[in-house]
Amino acid sequence: MKVTELGHVSLFVRDLEAAMRFYCDLLGLSETGRGKGGRIAFLSAGVHHHDVSLEVARHEGGPSVKGAPGLYHIAFCVGASRDALDAARREAEQVGLAPFGEMEGPAPSFCFKQTAANEIELYVARAAGA
Repeated sequence: MKVTELGHVSLFVRDLEAAMRFYCDLLGLSETGRGKGGRIAFLSAGVHHHDVSLEVARHEGGPSVKGAPGLYHIAFCVGASRDALDAARREAEQVGLAPFGEMEGPAPSFCFKQTAANEIELYVARAAGA
């Protein structure tokens, strides 16, 4: 068996509409459909039907501890230049998010916590040959 690409990431969320505002309004994903009587939304970055699905959680859960088994973060490419990454940082800061964990190198990136406590990484594509 050989996986050829990641199909999508599915997240349970407490507030679907708040999560939609974050992923669509801030990150620029587009809604491509709903399912399960409106309890799930499918979001696309433009190539696949959906890259992320958001579903209303069926159970209340506490916050996870970083380093415990489970989802660590989701990474999204925001372009191919440092300028694109800097612009994404400014937009995140403008809505009150606190960037951290900046990485340099062939694929610069930074992270922030989304309001539902999911860690999001934004990066720019690796330079050719890197």
